[in-house]
Amino acid sequence: MMHRTSTLLAGLAFAGAAAAQNLSLDQSGGAIGGLTTLRAQGQPNEPYVFLFDFREQVTPIPALGITLAITDTFAGLSFALPGFFGNTNSSGAATASITIPNDPTLESIVVSLQAVAGAGPFRASNLARLTPQVRGTWKAPLNEPSVPIAGGATALLAGNEILFAGGSGPVAQVYRTRTEEWALAGATFGVGLLSQSTGLADGRILFTGGLSLTNGQPTTAAAVYDPATQTTTNLTMAFPRAGHGASRMGNGKVLVTGGLAAFDLQNPLTLLTGIQVTTEVFDPVTNTFTAGPNMLEARALHTSTTLTNGQVLIAGGLTLIPIVNIPTVSATAYRFNPANNSFGLPSFFSGARFLHSAAPTSNGKVLLVGGLTLDLTLFLQTGNIQDLIVGTRTDCQLFTPSFLGGFGTFATVNGMQEGRAGAAIAPLPNGGAVIAGGFRLNINVSTNTYDIGATATADLFSQSPNAIAPTGSMAAPRMFPTTLNLPDGTVMVVGGGPTGAEIYQN
Repeated sequence: MMHRTSTLLAGLAFAGAAAAQNLSLDQSGGAIGGLTTLRAQGQPNEPYVFLFDFREQVTPIPALGITLAITDTFAGLSFALPGFFGNTNSSGAATASITIPNDPTLESIVVSLQAVAGAGPFRASNLARLTPQVRGTWKAPLNEPSVPIAGGATALLAGNEILFAGGSGPVAQVYRTRTEEWALAGATFGVGLLSQSTGLADGRILFTGGLSLTNGQPTTAAAVYDPATQTTTNLTMAFPRAGHGASRMGNGKVLVTGGLAAFDLQNPLTLLTGIQVTTEVFDPVTNTFTAGPNMLEARALHTSTTLTNGQVLIAGGLTLIPIVNIPTVSATAYRFNPANNSFGLPSFFSGARFLHSAAPTSNGKVLLVGGLTLDLTLFLQTGNIQDLIVGTRTDCQLFTPSFLGGFGTFATVNGMQEGRAGAAIAPLPNGGAVIAGGFRLNINVSTNTYDIGATATADLFSQSPNAIAPTGSMAAPRMFPTTLNLPDGTVMVVGGGPTGAEIYQN
């Protein structure tokens, strides 16, 4: 070890003394056959080295006054790899990239990483782990959550940690992306089904509505959870809501739209006629809800997506035909403009749908995925659940906003392997998206019940031209999972049935 320690010392000690400062390390990429990039953030113009090993062990380096979490077996090799050794730039950043060999057997290894910087005193960074993965596949992280997660919200914390709140009952959890580890993070607010969880600009999380955990009916309950203090502030909306929309607008406020006022699957007509037209606006400065303008159509089980200009796109859902109040499924979308507190004229898309998924793409468009169809014609005459005709959509709709004052346009994109409602969707670079899981819904006419068939398959959406193609399937079926983009460029899904998490490598 003496030789490798002297190599570290000789390599780092050529610059002037530097004041102590935190040193962080992150990695991105990780695809087998692709590029992995290491990023260190330290002090401007100081020497650094990226170290790697396949074994984690507490390793004191007395000559440098630091202790590593890995051995220094390969320290000498680090000084021979391009970019693994040098001086940070004027902002204190350093990067190095390396191509992982195109060998699928590398999925079984874990590469442990640390950075060392300074010229006396020296500093060691946090530990980071690289787990190579074949492109287009799903893989479990090194560790799984302590408590199952079903819904809720996520928030990015310091150190690239991800907070999961609301989906594990009163327990919050943190996912440490650098090491693929989970930890409990105090008490929070437990949400029911068909609730909404919205991240606020200051890092807090707003929970609204859903089905009450006590009586199974839509609730007026809302709450704000502050991860910094691990405290919850309980609030109340003006109307009970389940299956509503909630999106943070460009001004930092949250638009809450529509939802169901009653929920009884044994009496679908009550459910359908309880669709709401009202909206509310949450102000995070005062922690209060105020009445917003009524929508032009009542909506529930729709999507609500924030556009790059801070407006909100409300699309699809169950609705009521105006004046006659006959329930139907919507094929329209409206943009809400917080600047004038109003909804614009409708845009129309092909194929009415509800319980679909939506996400903004990286180039400012919005992708609507699948959803359910519902033919109520005969049911409205007989009131018999057997006369409901339910289908699952196999297409997507891509919304392109107009930046010249128009309403935007929709384009149909076909190609999903199967129909999906409640699917996971996460944007990818270059305007693409990964679509995974979801379910198909049928009515069992012999028992007057609903049969749900969840799926584990996944599809990949890409633009130029718009196309959808199959990609690797998840290990288990999931419907309504929590989906998020991780800082290293991968996508995680958690919940939706299985208790564990899976990560998609693009």
